[in-house]
Amino acid sequence: ERQVNMAGRLRALTPQYVSRAVDCVAASFANDPFSRVAGLLPKDWAHMSAMFVSRAAEKNLSIVAVDDTDEVVGVMLNEDWKDRPPLEYYSLEGKWRPIRAIFSQCRLQYKQIHPRYIERHSVMHPLYFSCVRPEARRQGIMTAMWNKSVEVASDFHFDHVVTEASSEITGQVCTKLGFKELTNVPYSTFLCEGKHPFAPLVDNSPFDRLSIFARPVQSGLVV
Repeated sequence: ERQVNMAGRLRALTPQYVSRAVDCVAASFANDPFSRVAGLLPKDWAHMSAMFVSRAAEKNLSIVAVDDTDEVVGVMLNEDWKDRPPLEYYSLEGKWRPIRAIFSQCRLQYKQIHPRYIERHSVMHPLYFSCVRPEARRQGIMTAMWNKSVEVASDFHFDHVVTEASSEITGQVCTKLGFKELTNVPYSTFLCEGKHPFAPLVDNSPFDRLSIFARPVQSGLVV
């Protein structure tokens, strides 16, 4: 992994970066496992993420990483766990339905095992489609955005950071950053409308479950 100097490369996600951040998401998920199974194209990710990116740009929790030309090469979308998805999210076309359903199930399981009622401003939630452009990966950008996000969570007095991971590789990154897996939904057994839409991910691949990882804000990152 080639490390780059991130000094001055991390910025708060503000309205001026919205379109560039959406472009970053669209470019980053062409080979995402959910894209392959559901037939999602970059334009689908752009349409879906734009509603979240626009909202996040008004809340001072999210982060972008930029290159020397101020192009966005990484996005970390952070929300309060209690924030409900935008209404438009529920009207996305049908190929998003299994993805919405598995994320809903995983989040429900997390709420069920949480030791107490989740109050607003207690859990910060980096969204699944936080990302780094393919050509900018393995340079320490994601780790830098995670470190900064935990700083933001501390500044805003969140108690925990909770996020989803869709593969063993992502899970290993979360573990390295001090997260623990709390619950998961196996792809092989997840049912949506009588089908197992994500079962093809399990064969000969590192993708076997959607997991929720969490860590307390106050403890230091292990990087």
